[in-house]
Amino acid sequence: MADQELHYYPNEFEPKPNTRPWWPKVIAICAVLGGIYGAAIGAILNSTPGAAKVIGTAAAIMAIMFAMPGARFGFFFGMVNHMRFGKSFVGSATAICGALLGGFFGIVALMPLGAILGAFVGWFLVRAVIVLRRGRIKRFLGGVIGAVLGAFFGATVLAVRLQEAPALLGMAWGLGIGAVSGALLLPLFFGVLNSLPRWREY
Repeated sequence: MADQELHYYPNEFEPKPNTRPWWPKVIAICAVLGGIYGAAIGAILNSTPGAAKVIGTAAAIMAIMFAMPGARFGFFFGMVNHMRFGKSFVGSATAICGALLGGFFGIVALMPLGAILGAFVGWFLVRAVIVLRRGRIKRFLGGVIGAVLGAFFGATVLAVRLQEAPALLGMAWGLGIGAVSGALLLPLFFGVLNSLPRWREY
């Protein structure tokens, strides 16, 4: 034993890289968030007269506001990555994000009491859960996410209390549509991005 030499290699003590794919978890999160969003939209549309006009108008305005700077950024994005239709791609992606944000603002405008109370509850609940974690940025972002989700839950609960049967029916189909759309959003994004034709380099 004394005459034996022990040889150690640095790679033997290095942690193995995580080989798990990241996209199933992200798709699942998008499906859950899409279901929550869709359930709130469906419940309010089915229970509140004129909700479609308010939500549609807010979504259209925000989509235009986000599409214009997105298209400008997409022009440079396409030039840097040698992609055609970069302007249209990024502009469309930002327009979708703006429309989703506009729908959220429409929900808050239609159900202000439920949305505001739910936002406060979500903010303080999430902050209380992650209060032991370090980092002010993490706590702040967690509080914002909790407030947004709380606003959706609060608006949905208020819509159900106002008109239970129509709201539950709308929540059911909105949940299904939102979950499926959220799950397909990420594959659609990367699928379209990879299918964009590139400029030939001579």
